[in-house]
Amino acid sequence: MPHYKFFSTSAPGGSETSRIYSSRIPAAAAAALLHESLSQYDDDDGEEEEDSDGSYEGDDEEGDDMDEDEVKEKGEQQTKKQLLCKRIYDSDEKLSVLNDLSLTDLNSFIPVVRSQIFIEALCHGNLSEDEAVNISRIFKNSLTTEPLPVKSRHREQITCFPLSAKLVRVVNVKNKSETNSVVELYYQIEPEEAQSTKMKAMLDLFHEIIEEPLFNQLRTKEQLGYVECGPRLTYRVHGFCFCVQSSKYGPVHLFGRIDNFIKDIEGLLVRLSRRAKKHREKKDVISWYKTYFRESSPKCRRLAVRVWGCDTNMKETQTDPKSVQQVIADAVAFKSTSQFYPSLC
Repeated sequence: MPHYKFFSTSAPGGSETSRIYSSRIPAAAAAALLHESLSQYDDDDGEEEEDSDGSYEGDDEEGDDMDEDEVKEKGEQQTKKQLLCKRIYDSDEKLSVLNDLSLTDLNSFIPVVRSQIFIEALCHGNLSEDEAVNISRIFKNSLTTEPLPVKSRHREQITCFPLSAKLVRVVNVKNKSETNSVVELYYQIEPEEAQSTKMKAMLDLFHEIIEEPLFNQLRTKEQLGYVECGPRLTYRVHGFCFCVQSSKYGPVHLFGRIDNFIKDIEGLLVRLSRRAKKHREKKDVISWYKTYFRESSPKCRRLAVRVWGCDTNMKETQTDPKSVQQVIADAVAFKSTSQFYPSLC
C-alpha cells in the first residue's frame, strides 16, 4: 500500500490545496501526531517542539532530553545561526522585551495569531491518498480561520559568503563558571538544486571517510575533548561542520588543530583503497575536497565560531594564525553588507 504525506497550502486567492508525498511510519502514529498538533490550540498547556534550522544528520534537532554537552552545543549553533539567517532574534533580544509585556498583552495577542494560519503538515503512515486528504480536512475544518496570505508567510534567507571567505566570530560563554571552550568550523558549500542528490551523496561519503580519522586524531591521540563533524543543510543550503569542545584548551588551539586535520585530508583521500571508494572514483572525491576545503580555492568559504570558556584568555586571539581574513564584531552590521541566497523554503 502506498505511503503519503500532505502539505496543506493556501493559494493567493485564499483557496486551500493539499499536496501528497510518500512517507513511512505506522498509521497509529499519524493519529497521535495529529492529536498533539491540534492540542496546541486547546486551553491546556500542550508544548510544541521548536523547529530546527532545516539541517540533517541530527543537526539542531530538539529532543525530550539533552545532556550537558548537547546544551553547550546548542548555544554555539545559535551563534552560527545569528550570522547565517537574515532574520533571527536571539534569547537576549527576546528577554529584553519581556519586562514590558503583561498577561493582558499575551491574551490580546492569541486571537491575532490565530486569525490567519498557514499549515504545512506531514502525514506519516501506511495511508492511501484519500486517507491522507481526509486527515488534512480535519485540520482545515477544526481551524476555521482565514488563510495567511502568501506575502505574509515567513521565507528565510541565508547569508551567501563571498568567495574565499575566512570569517571568525568570537564570543564569551554567558555562564561565568563554564570552563568549556568550543570551536565550530562551518564550510558553506552550495544551495540545494535539482541535481542536489549528487551533492548529498558526496557530502555523506566525505563524512563517512573522515569521521573516524577525525575522532582518532583529535579525540584519541590529542585528547582535545568532544569531537564531531557532519554535513549540514541549513534552509536548503549545503554545508559541512567540524566541532570540538574542550575544557583543557582555548579556541585558538582548537581551531589550529581542526585546521591542521583538514589540510591533511587530501593525503587521507590519496591513501584510500579501491574498496573504500564505494562507487565513486577517488579523483572525484579529491577534486570535490580541493574545490570546497582547500584554502586556495575561491569556493572554500568558511566561518569559525569560537566560544571562549571562563578559564581562557581572549588575548590569545592576538597570536591567531594569519589565515583569518575577517573577524565579525557585530552580527547585524555584518549581515547589513552581506549578500543572501534567494529564499529556497
